[in-house]
Amino acid sequence: MRLVLSLLLVLTACSAAPADPVALIDGWREVMRKQKSVRLDVRTEVDGKHPRTEAYAGVLHFSWMGGTPQWDVTAHVENRYGTTDYRSMRVHDDEYLSHSDLTLPPGKEFSSMELNDALWVGTLSVELSLAQREYSPSGAFSEIDRKTVRLVEHDGDRYVFAAGGVPHSGGFTDGDVRLVVEVDDENRPVRVERSAPTVDEQTERFTAVYSQWGTAPDVLRPPQEVVAKPKDVAAQRR
Repeated sequence: MRLVLSLLLVLTACSAAPADPVALIDGWREVMRKQKSVRLDVRTEVDGKHPRTEAYAGVLHFSWMGGTPQWDVTAHVENRYGTTDYRSMRVHDDEYLSHSDLTLPPGKEFSSMELNDALWVGTLSVELSLAQREYSPSGAFSEIDRKTVRLVEHDGDRYVFAAGGVPHSGGFTDGDVRLVVEVDDENRPVRVERSAPTVDEQTERFTAVYSQWGTAPDVLRPPQEVVAKPKDVAAQRR
């Protein structure tokens, strides 16, 4: 009987979820890294003196080994400066953009993004690059202080963490961030929710839904006849 009880205790311990929250998060990062593609639906809402909403949906192909990423992402952004809508695509080394700040020639749906063809290309390229940090899966676990993160709840495939938030007087405030992660049967994150303070004393709520890990459809290049040259596009200045 004692031998049976001892074996049961050993088996229970082996099947328990890892107690180290950093190991859990690092494990999910590694799983995501190996998938190479995903369909995503990401939303960020900021409440406070400068409210902001950002929503991104589409397909992302990525390489963590220096390869060329591909994407097809539609965005809707609302902030104190107004509303912005765009669709950004990349196929191999070519990028295409449909943007609410751009007036395209008749019959055209996208502009190509040759950097030296028009001044507006550089400005919007920076904007698009910054937005990628918001919806890229690699940023799903940002704003987490690895020294204070702890697992506070675990129920099946759902994990709840608490951690320090953004820097305050050179340190982190324990418990400012709440992170909820749901995974599928292959330990791939399918939903990530994060609530955290911002450096300007607002509250940010981030929600990401992931699907088709490793099987997301290829990004197809738009027909050449609907693509304008940047020099033929009028850009609105804000």
